[in-house]
Amino acid sequence: MACRDPIKCEDARLEIIEKTKNENIFNRTLDLNSLESVRTFANNFLNEETKLDILINNAGVMATPKTLTKDGFEMQLGVNHLGHFLLTNLLLDTLKKSAPSRIVVVSSAIYIFGSINKADLNSEKAYSKVGAYSQSKLANILFTKELTKRLEGTNVTVNCCHPGVVKTELGRHMSLAISNRFYTC
Repeated sequence: MACRDPIKCEDARLEIIEKTKNENIFNRTLDLNSLESVRTFANNFLNEETKLDILINNAGVMATPKTLTKDGFEMQLGVNHLGHFLLTNLLLDTLKKSAPSRIVVVSSAIYIFGSINKADLNSEKAYSKVGAYSQSKLANILFTKELTKRLEGTNVTVNCCHPGVVKTELGRHMSLAISNRFYTC
């Protein structure tokens, strides 16, 4: 498991081990806010492991105040899409060698409200929390569609999903009145 917060990751790792009795769960630090962190994680993984059966690109931020990643990208685009894009590409050869393998990209039904703003991809001229989030999730879907085409015949399955809406810290930057309307669990 790769997580930004190693303490939370360790807690989750121990819970998974307890429930599954599978002790082959590892805690690794990865901050998608930094492409250097993504590269470091991938290099360390590739030096330690020779096989990767599944990559789940699930980490994300939502409706954040206008903020930039350490590399200068709009935070939601950087964390939700560019970090996963780089990670997937750095691990792709290992996924191919491990086939049959799978890549799961967690997107959101909110993509429907977005578009790829080629003229202002980094939201420098205008910023909308929901617009930036929607754009990042649409980018996930477009990436998944293209990657599926490129990996045809490799026995690497690529899927994109909307996980549903569960009350987590993801909506912490939304007003309470708005965020409570989205939660179903």
